[in-house]
This record gives sequence, structure tokens and C-alpha cells, in this order.
Amino acid sequence: MFVSLIRTVILYAVVIFAVRVMGKRQIKEMQASEIVVTLMISNIAAMPMQEVGISIFTGIVPILTLVITEMAMSYIMLKSRSFRQLISGMPVVVIEKGEVNQAAMRSLRLSNEDLFEELRKKDIFDPGAVEYAIIETDGVLSVLLKGGELPLTVSQAGKEVGEGGSLNALIVSDGEIEKEAAKVVGWTPQKIKKTLRSQSTDLSDVFIMYGDSAGKFRIIKKAP
Repeated sequence: MFVSLIRTVILYAVVIFAVRVMGKRQIKEMQASEIVVTLMISNIAAMPMQEVGISIFTGIVPILTLVITEMAMSYIMLKSRSFRQLISGMPVVVIEKGEVNQAAMRSLRLSNEDLFEELRKKDIFDPGAVEYAIIETDGVLSVLLKGGELPLTVSQAGKEVGEGGSLNALIVSDGEIEKEAAKVVGWTPQKIKKTLRSQSTDLSDVFIMYGDSAGKFRIIKKAP
């Protein structure tokens, strides 16, 4: 009994260490690869806990191997956009200007009931009130309401009701143009490059550039 207790405490500490090393994201915010690694770690750790005859290193070594593999994949995804898209996918627009994108829903295997449930969770009962609804790579639905449906803030008190509601998107990431996201907000590669030239900035020097459908933008250059 005492041996089982010690083994359990050691494996518990190893699993906590593994989760901390991989990051602090909640389950609902994890990418598919992270969920797979988390489930595998929990299953591997359970075997030495239940079977005293199994060496504790039978659990520790695979867990550490998975952690190192996950960290390596995260680094590659940070450096390679194509690899990141292959592993994590891309955000998908399911509602645009109040119209449901049926093709996108079919590709995601997202039912009408699922879509309406996600909207209700955000206190939205009319898809027609939505300017954009986007399924993120972690499966979470992000919603931007139309201008007339947005709650009034102090800074907007003097504006017309229809103002606001511009979709903001990441259009350049680490020196590479995010073509799909840029297309959604009306930014072509030519427009992005022209804007960067007007700011005396090279595309390769941009760490983050985001803009909205109204033409506003912000540029964050790479750190030296």
C-alpha cells in the first residue's frame, strides 16, 4: 500500500510538471494535438499507478517523451505557417453579414442545432444580427454583431447607432500575409504591401499586422 502511495504521488507530480511545461490553456482552448497528448499522458500515468508490478519508469519515460515531442511541434508550428495550418487547421467563417455559410458548416460537420446552441450561449437568438461568426481552430465560436446590435458604450454615445461593428483580423503574421483572414476583412496582398510601403516598413520586418474592414490597421514590428 505504501509503495502504491509513493508511486502515485511521484506520477502525479510528473503529470503536473508535464501539463505546466506544455502551457496553461484550459481544455476548451486546446488544439487537437494538445488534447491527444493530454489524454495519452493520463492513460500512460494510470498504468503504473494501478499495477505495482510495472516499473514506474514505464510511465515516466513515455510521458517525458510526449512532452518533448509536443514542445518540438509547438516550436515548428511557431516557425512554419504551413505546418501550423496542417496540424491546427484554419478559422472558418460560418456566418457573414447575417447569412449562414452552409458549405462551411458542411465541411465542419456542424449541425444547425449546434450553431444555434453556440449562438445562444453568447445571448444571440437571431443569426441575422451577426456580422461575422467564426469557428476558431480550437472549436470555439467567435461572434461580431452588426453595428446596430452592438451594446452602446460611453465612447460610442455620441455616434450613430449604425457605426462600429468592423471585423478585425490578423492579416500579417511573422512576415507572412494571412491571405484568407485578409480576404475576409477586404485586405488584398497588394493593399497590404502598399500600406506597408507608406509606413516605410518591409513585410519581412512585421511581427503582427491587424486591420479591420473599415481600413484601420496597426503594425507591430519584430523585436531586434
